[in-house]
Amino acid sequence: MERRRSTTIVGLVLAGGIIGAVAGARADERAKTTTTQEGVIDPRAEQALKGMCTYMQSLKSLRADATTIDEKVTTAGQKIQEVKESRLTVMRPNAIAVDRTGPAGHVLFRYDGKRFAVYSVDKNVYASAPAPATIEAAIDEAGTRYGIDAPAGDLVVSDAYKELLDGVTEGHYIGLEPVGGVLAHHIAMRKGNSDFQLWIKDGPEPIPLRYVITSRDLPSAPQFTLELHNFEPNPALSASSFALIAPHGAQQAALRGPGSRN
Repeated sequence: MERRRSTTIVGLVLAGGIIGAVAGARADERAKTTTTQEGVIDPRAEQALKGMCTYMQSLKSLRADATTIDEKVTTAGQKIQEVKESRLTVMRPNAIAVDRTGPAGHVLFRYDGKRFAVYSVDKNVYASAPAPATIEAAIDEAGTRYGIDAPAGDLVVSDAYKELLDGVTEGHYIGLEPVGGVLAHHIAMRKGNSDFQLWIKDGPEPIPLRYVITSRDLPSAPQFTLELHNFEPNPALSASSFALIAPHGAQQAALRGPGSRN
């Protein structure tokens, strides 16, 4: 790695480290002072979370661009971040479309309330399978059975408030912070072997802007980060937005989960 020879740069790095340490201490102090004891959720954090979930549940449809960063940890302990860019479209009660670009290439996913359909644009391979009738069941089956994750899946289910709060032992309100040019309520929750943080837009449209999950039970505590951009509440959509027919000449394949052999 190239050495930094400039004393100016070194000074900036050292100053940045000092500032970062002070900021980290302040954040820790803020988290400690939001609740008086473990097992308590700060009312401000609960209010922000409930407001977000109520607003999201009120939407008949939504569309957003999503960036996900999934940390992987090597056997040597090095963290590698896997980045994906997605276009997410949801129409209640039972339709999801995801156009995703990532390490696996450009992949389209559709759920229309009856079937899952997946098409790899780069490999020209198409697969489909029967699907449950609700968004909640579909997100669960797509993830557990086929290894397909819907970005922001935790945030678009019909009872996100209950799902997110289930098992929470601590909840902290960190404060208002800037995210993408707007102020957001930063909250931090702890449940079981994981922590999650949410940055919720301040104002009449309390949408989730950033969502971070930390897996404390895994070596090096890897994180999963979701960032939402260009959020569109209640866009006009039709059933055709969630239809995916095998393109001409596409290779047909069975939809299988990771590690499946039959």
